[in-house]
Amino acid sequence: MGITQSSQNDYIEKYLGQDFPNGEILIGFENPSNICYSNVILQALYYCKNFRNGILQYQSTINQNNLLDLTKLLFQSISNHKQKTGVISTKKMMNFIKTKNKIFDGKYHQDSHEFYMWFINECEELLKDKQNNLIRQIFQGQQLTQTECLNCHTISQREEMYCDLSLDLFPNYSLNTCLQQMSKEEQLTGQNKFFCDQCQSKQDACKRLLLNTLPNVLVIHLKRFKYDERYGQMIKVSTKIPFSQQLKIKAQKQTKTYDLTTIIIHLGQGILYGHYICITKIQGKWFRFDDDKISLFVDQDLHYIYGRSYPTQSQTCAYMLFYNAQ
Repeated sequence: MGITQSSQNDYIEKYLGQDFPNGEILIGFENPSNICYSNVILQALYYCKNFRNGILQYQSTINQNNLLDLTKLLFQSISNHKQKTGVISTKKMMNFIKTKNKIFDGKYHQDSHEFYMWFINECEELLKDKQNNLIRQIFQGQQLTQTECLNCHTISQREEMYCDLSLDLFPNYSLNTCLQQMSKEEQLTGQNKFFCDQCQSKQDACKRLLLNTLPNVLVIHLKRFKYDERYGQMIKVSTKIPFSQQLKIKAQKQTKTYDLTTIIIHLGQGILYGHYICITKIQGKWFRFDDDKISLFVDQDLHYIYGRSYPTQSQTCAYMLFYNAQ
């Protein structure tokens, strides 16, 4: 991974002085070809300490030619950087990723959530036979889909693993109420009737999604883009969704309290154009990573990225939230 010297971020070290995060390196990433979508995810994952430590301890393959190998090389480039701030190129990693997934092959803006899901799934596939599976230990929880026949009241259940929660957005809702909506019962009637094995026929039913277990790092995806039939394309949903820096979630088997550590922000009006920025909390201070530029961010400005309760051209909105379990 190529390292370039940069003085533009030096002011942070000078400004913070002894308050600079102890033992941390603040690194920006170059953006030569609209790769802000990957930059923000790689920055979020590096400053997720459990994931970073696990990657740095990962035993590389001989040829160092898979995603985990290249992630380790990138993380080593950051952690071994001689200065406290700097800029690094992710060109080697992105060239490899483009050979693995054609969606990311090109110079066009892509979706950071789609990149996150591909990245996590690719890592999980590489680790699936390992005893210490980082993805399962850190990001994975289990959800239950239950369907109850309203004739015989038999409940069928399907278990699935998840590495993020994707939430529909509703006007005048907070993050907590959006989470509650996720578990709202859905009525299956008419043409959507459910085939009940017990009744051996299609019956009216109710369906619900429940969280069974919770991950150590909870990633929440706010569905900011939807297809609009009027325009025949995806449009941005800038609905205001307030969120707190602490989140308590009760699942079927456990309850966890989380602290907000990273926010991925989307600027612009569409999914295939715009810009992504990563804001992450390091040792009690918020830092704003805008590709190769790093600056300070304050709690008082968080409400600016909730979205808007009225139409706006700026449309600067939180898109993904990373919460760490206490």
